[in-house]
Amino acid sequence: MTEEKFDEGEKIQEAEVEKKEESSAEDQQDTQTLEKKGKMDLYIEFGLIFILGVLIGIAVKTEASKKITIGFDDYQMKLFSQDYNINKMQPEVTKKAMEAAQAQKEQVDLQEGASLESNNSNNNQ
Repeated sequence: MTEEKFDEGEKIQEAEVEKKEESSAEDQQDTQTLEKKGKMDLYIEFGLIFILGVLIGIAVKTEASKKITIGFDDYQMKLFSQDYNINKMQPEVTKKAMEAAQAQKEQVDLQEGASLESNNSNNNQ
């Protein structure tokens, strides 16, 4: 009778093992389908991000072309009133630059003169 009980116990254990194997096969199928769905979702996300980037690029380019003009299209620009007249400013800027250079030259001459005087006074002593 103990042998029968032992045999029944083995049968029960074998049955449990078989159930686990079946459930593990189902789990593997579930994980495979989840992996496939995950990869598909990832590809969809990359595609959407790419499309969004293209649309943002087109929008930025359109707005920039309205406001930024550099190059050969300059002759097609509408002329607006300008706050600065470069032709009038050029002589003034040149005059100021010459005055600044003259003032700097005078300062250098004064410093050289002061250094010469201090050298002469040191030599006399």
